[in-house]
Amino acid sequence: MTRRIKIIVAAAVGAALLFAAASAGAALWRLSVKEAATAAGERVLLSEIAEPQGGFPPDAWATLGATPLWYSPETVGKQTIIPAAKILEGLRYYLRDAPVEYALPNQLVLSRGGKVLSHEELRTMAVETLTPKVQALGGETRLVSVSVPDHLFIDDRATGVHVECGEAIPGKMPFRFVVAGAGAKILQQIPAEAVVEQFARVPVAIKPVLPRDGAAREQVAYVWERRNMAHIKGRVFEPGDGQWRARRGVGTGQIIMADDMEPMPLILRGEQVRVVYQGRGVRLTLLAEAMTDGAPGGKITVKNPKGNKEIMGVVRDRSTVVVQ
Repeated sequence: MTRRIKIIVAAAVGAALLFAAASAGAALWRLSVKEAATAAGERVLLSEIAEPQGGFPPDAWATLGATPLWYSPETVGKQTIIPAAKILEGLRYYLRDAPVEYALPNQLVLSRGGKVLSHEELRTMAVETLTPKVQALGGETRLVSVSVPDHLFIDDRATGVHVECGEAIPGKMPFRFVVAGAGAKILQQIPAEAVVEQFARVPVAIKPVLPRDGAAREQVAYVWERRNMAHIKGRVFEPGDGQWRARRGVGTGQIIMADDMEPMPLILRGEQVRVVYQGRGVRLTLLAEAMTDGAPGGKITVKNPKGNKEIMGVVRDRSTVVVQ
């Protein structure tokens, strides 16, 4: 009985302050009820589930916000869902005739103990962590959207919450919220997702590129185009000033990837080369046929046309193979 009297008195004092302000010509004040909240004690306080909006006077809110409402969940950590109609019914009962308007969610998720992070707080955490990683991609890059939970309840064992993610990638980028406890113990991991947009200039084949046909691919074989990198997996080809040939075929209009190309060898299979044999006090030179392609400093097989004998040597330059 005593507890109920205290509730009515607190509400009455708050209402008196509001009526006094209203009589001075002020408009009705507004309370916005949260979508998720925690209650510290046996009863839910108005300030735990609602926030004043607009020009709500601090002294009036200090009094009205301390008004006890309905009972909180009996068990710490337990959650209960209260629909909008029940919220409004409870507020009207406990606040009586206080001239306040309410902005209500579809439902209130209420928990006993701990604290709750709102959707806005979670989104802010994610954006602050992901933005530098996205900017590091370079080019025309931006964080398009971040999808996070509506709220996150954290119990009293938690020591902090942080965002974990790998390297930024164009397209869908997964990350997670990690709730940490004492001794670096992980209490919760909540998955989330961002969408990253990146546009870059990439080489696009203007005619089919045939694999290993022995011909160098000049710049006229591709053009630079601005493309969305969201669905492009792997590293894009960067031709530079060198000559290249295809490891595998690339169709017209397709982006040329780094794995599609390889540097043009100095010596191609079938070409005639000069083979130099260097031994102790001996130097022999003969002409031979390259049986394999050869890169600078790489090993290559050549065949002596006179005896059809194959030997291994090292490519020195465009036409010379050294055998030791």
